[in-house]
Order: sequence, then structure tokens, then C-alpha cells
Amino acid sequence: MYSPICIPTLCRADKFKNLVESLKKCNEAKDTELFVALDYPPAQKYEEGCRQINDYLETLTGFKTVHVIRRSENLGAIENIKSLLATVCENYDRFIFTEDDNIFAPAFLEYVNSGLDYFEGDKNCESISGFSYPVQMPESGTTVIKMQRYFSDWGFGTWRDRYFEARDTLTNDFFKKVYKSPSLAKKLRKSSKKNYTRAWAFMTDPNVRPYDYTNSCGQILLDRYSIMPKKTLVKNTGWDNSGVHCDEASPIAKLFMEQELDMREHFENFVFDDAESEKVNAIVDKSMIGSYDRIPYLKTRVKEILYRYK
Repeated sequence: MYSPICIPTLCRADKFKNLVESLKKCNEAKDTELFVALDYPPAQKYEEGCRQINDYLETLTGFKTVHVIRRSENLGAIENIKSLLATVCENYDRFIFTEDDNIFAPAFLEYVNSGLDYFEGDKNCESISGFSYPVQMPESGTTVIKMQRYFSDWGFGTWRDRYFEARDTLTNDFFKKVYKSPSLAKKLRKSSKKNYTRAWAFMTDPNVRPYDYTNSCGQILLDRYSIMPKKTLVKNTGWDNSGVHCDEASPIAKLFMEQELDMREHFENFVFDDAESEKVNAIVDKSMIGSYDRIPYLKTRVKEILYRYK
């Protein structure tokens, strides 16, 4: 069984089309259901892009079925995603998720679907990520890495039970308990000062949800991991200020923009080594990916101590 693909979108028509056209090049696309949640434009400047996406979807072929959920009012990015996944999870026990500014390698769907089958019984596996961080990988016979310190939502597959568990566990109260606990706070801090610093806001953020930094923290604290290929099968094209969180002026933008996709037609077997994975986790954390601002980090340390003893 092939997992359905879930794509939330609004108005970035060119990026959305490039994404879908790249997925159509995967051999499994013709047997895969596609779910698109097209949000309602919140202002006039979004209407033309939204219309272009809608027109494109009207004639889209190349998938088993194309389901389009057209919002009658603007939900915003987070609620659009949550509603989309809730709909899909009513009938499927797994899904593939991507935002609308990614492009994929030809073997992406084969890789994710095979990974969801291979790791289904391992409840510590949080996702099968198509993305891989741009660091120097060890040369060995392995094909994937168990990534614990960071979670990428740039094209991944997961299971319904793991999605619901993350959604229901990684809440404001969960992060309050983390900073109240010396051992948990230390565990997060030692694995990733970047995630430790960002997680402070999760105690009060009304939009705390699974994925991205939230799941990165969850993987560390709950001893979970994501599978990542040693060469990326996903490239994010949103580093042009068209998205909410991707700034082309960011020092990290150049790394992602210059990434090359693994263009092989097929993905080989899942071969991994725990010691190598641990090494790569450390490499990623010490790279620009894991870079953090020292002043906010130190402020968080002070706030943690005050919060614990107030």
C-alpha cells in the first residue's frame, strides 16, 4: 500500500507546481493518492496565486486520485495543516507530508514507502525523512542515518499513531515539566543548545504542534529518532523570502540552496550503523545547522533556574 501525500498550500503557484511535477516523476505516483489543502486567501495580494493553484489542480493527472480540500475561509498555515492531517488520518494509518516549496528526487516515494514498512514495528522511529542535512557524511556501506537531535519536516513519512502521540505529548505542559526537571533540561541542553534555547518558548506558545523544532526536542527527550538518507532526496526551494521562516539572507540559506538531489531512480536497502549515526548527530550539531546565539542561550539558562525555584 502506498501512503497518501499531504500538501497544504495557499498562493506560491510556481513552487507548488514544481513540487507536484517532481513527485509525478516518481514511479509510485500513479498508485498514490494526493491530498491538497488549498487555504482561502487572507488578502487580495494572495488571490492570484491561489487562483493559479486552483486552475492547475483542476486538470492535474499522474496520481491515483487527487483530493482537493478548498477552504471557505482562511485558516492560516498551522490550522490548515492540522485540519488536513486530521482528515487524512481518519482513513489512513500513515501519510507523507510536505510543505509546498520542496522538490523531490525520483526515488523519494519508493524510499519513504519502503521505510514506513521497514521501521513500522520500531516505535522509537518517529519518521522517514527524505531530507538529509548538508554535512560531510562518513564513507561506509551504510545508506541511512538515525537522526535523533534534529527533525526535518521538508518531506517525510510517518504513521498515524506516532503523529497522534507527538501531537498529544509535545504540549505546553510537557515543556514546563522539562524546564522544571534538572535532568531533562540537561539532557536537552547537552544534545542541542539550539533546541534547548528554542524550546523555552514552547511552554507558552499557543501554536505548539508536532514537527520541526518541537519534534527535534521530542526525539531527544523521548529517545526517538528519524531515518535520513545519507544524500538528500528533498530540496527546499523556499529560501527566497517567499516563505515564513526561510530568509535568503540567513547564513544557512546558501547551504540549502546549493544542495544537490540524489537523482538515482531507486533507493537501495536500509543499512545503518548506530555508532556512525551517533557520530553524524554530533557532526550536524557542531555544524551551521546546530549553531545558536550564545546570549539567548545564556538567558535561557538563567530563566530555567529561576523558573525551577520560583
